[in-house]
Amino acid sequence: MMTCPTKIETLADQILQKLPGLSVWRYRFLLRLFVLWPAMLGRRNFVNLGRQGEYTEFTYRKHFAKRMDWLAFNMQLVDDHAGPNRIIALDPSYLSKSGKHTAGVGYFHSGVAGKRKWGLEITGLAAVDLDDKTAYHLEAVQTVERHDQESLLDYYADIIEQRADELSQVSKYVVADAYFSRNPFIQRVVDAGFHLISRLRKNVSLRYFYSGPQKPKGRRKLYGGFVDLKHPNLDVFSKVDALSSTKTIAYHGIVQLKAAAMSIGVVIVHQLDKHGKLKSIKIYMSTDTKQAATEIIKSYRYRYQQEFVFRDGKQFSGLEEGQARDWLKIDFHVNCALTVVNLAKAAHHLNVPADRRGAFSMSDITTAYANERLALRIFRKCGIDPNLPKMKAVLAEVRNYAARAA
Repeated sequence: MMTCPTKIETLADQILQKLPGLSVWRYRFLLRLFVLWPAMLGRRNFVNLGRQGEYTEFTYRKHFAKRMDWLAFNMQLVDDHAGPNRIIALDPSYLSKSGKHTAGVGYFHSGVAGKRKWGLEITGLAAVDLDDKTAYHLEAVQTVERHDQESLLDYYADIIEQRADELSQVSKYVVADAYFSRNPFIQRVVDAGFHLISRLRKNVSLRYFYSGPQKPKGRRKLYGGFVDLKHPNLDVFSKVDALSSTKTIAYHGIVQLKAAAMSIGVVIVHQLDKHGKLKSIKIYMSTDTKQAATEIIKSYRYRYQQEFVFRDGKQFSGLEEGQARDWLKIDFHVNCALTVVNLAKAAHHLNVPADRRGAFSMSDITTAYANERLALRIFRKCGIDPNLPKMKAVLAEVRNYAARAA
């Protein structure tokens, strides 16, 4: 049950007090913003913030234009609530945005639409707790001011490199989809001190390392031919019983990824039809050749937890509702929206023992906060003390009115 101060307010206060260099005025603004954000009625933009918040619309615009270390804030939350067995998930996400004068607006790939659409793109970094199967937002970086000669893969790699010192405290594993399983992204991530876990395309070129006798003279033979994904060499690949079943057969081995010129651990998964014949092939990789096949598959599968953070941000936290046009205000808005999802998850979901937890519902939490805020406002206008036993019972009933499952 929420009380005044709310659980989100208490949690945000604990984290903000640990951030260095935060002025009292900035601290108060952020604390009130985190309390207001999940309770807002209507769209989360400057006009509504001015109408429903404690500050004027101008004040919100002014604060959104100031840099905020969202990575430090969310890393503190992760350290307090996530276990040590975790990965860093990286995934770009399309945001709908009309107009032509917003910083960074252009055509970007939308996974939902399956095509390029006009709008904005953010690259989300998330910490995924592999034991708890939970993703935490770390930071979202807008794709803006990319140089003409800079490829998208270079741009994404630069995001990791610029934050390498901080991200290395979260995990040494970066997990991304098949688009990122090529250079220059792989090499730059490895050079930054991380390992990349990803999927490989079906037309990937993998080579066996040669281990036979060498000629007495001339150049040494390094490779022993290409990997046939349908018939992997069982002298190099071993069957992984933990990942195999009547519908799948998994093989694990160490080979060379020709495109990146490096050794990688590969898991080849054969999908079988009901007659036991090969139906499709999926290939997973890790630049950590010592990583077990089960950990590679587990890490890649759990990266999808980040998609739920994006979903909750878009549907229930106003991720796409900002009015800003310059990138600083957009950066503040999108990171605030996703950070509130973090706070709600930590304050109202992770505090429940794992064996008694249901599904996390951002919808129920925002409904409860909006109901409670409106009820308390009515109490104040009527001169009613909300701490009276009868009023507490009323609040408890009103708080969950119209709540629904995620």
